[in-house]
Amino acid sequence: MKLLIADSGGTKTDWAYITPSGINYFSGEGLHPAYNSSGQIGDELRKNVLKNVGEVDHIWFYGAGCYGSEPVSKIKQSIIRVFPESAVNVFDDLTGAARAHLQNRNGTICAMGTGSICGRYKNGEIVRRSAALGFAIGDEGSAADIGRAILKAFFRDEMGEETSSRVASVLQNREYAYWMDKIYKSPHPNRELASVAGKVLEKVRSKQLLRIITGCFERFLDQQLSSIKPDKQEPIVLTGTVANKHSSLLSALLTQRGFTSHSVSSGVIGGLVEYHAKR
Repeated sequence: MKLLIADSGGTKTDWAYITPSGINYFSGEGLHPAYNSSGQIGDELRKNVLKNVGEVDHIWFYGAGCYGSEPVSKIKQSIIRVFPESAVNVFDDLTGAARAHLQNRNGTICAMGTGSICGRYKNGEIVRRSAALGFAIGDEGSAADIGRAILKAFFRDEMGEETSSRVASVLQNREYAYWMDKIYKSPHPNRELASVAGKVLEKVRSKQLLRIITGCFERFLDQQLSSIKPDKQEPIVLTGTVANKHSSLLSALLTQRGFTSHSVSSGVIGGLVEYHAKR
């Protein structure tokens, strides 16, 4: 059996091509049903995936935004057009993260990357999930949410002079009109906001920024995590670029809320390879 497994977020996709002779890992653009057209998805598959694989019997695609019949169908049909001989299964990235990190254990999974979402996992399936609502009105605690909060505080002079000056040097352009065009006219505004968070937090450390990040994480825990009523005695796993970069802060906030077993794990694709290898 030759398998192709994908873990796709808002920014990039990690792939694993599994054959009896070994595993080929590679990466490509993020494939999101809300932000990519069917043509764009097909182009990425032909440009970056076909050259890295041979014959494929079964494709397991786990992607951000792949929840509900219409988004799932869009991704599935786009894949089938490029791989017409392969069996194709499409699940959301939350299911992928849960299967990768919890395997056969029941618990709670929190995915915090470009976007954010969480869910309760039981017997290999997500049985309850938060309403992520996307970067425009939700995705609390995500890179896009943090980037939005940073820009808001920056342009409303809520950072203090020293932090504002340091942030301005990272942003390079502090013109209001420039950023309105960059965000609102971008084909991928979530990525633009996430990029702001990544660049600023890599270069600037301050109490004001820590307060902004903490506020974003508290909203995630109080609005998304609390909405799924997690069992505090079961393990909770946080994954994604944001969770990994801010693991100590998130762990402290979870402990304050009474969670007794929590961890931060990196990398989904390896866990998915392990999960499907057992089946």
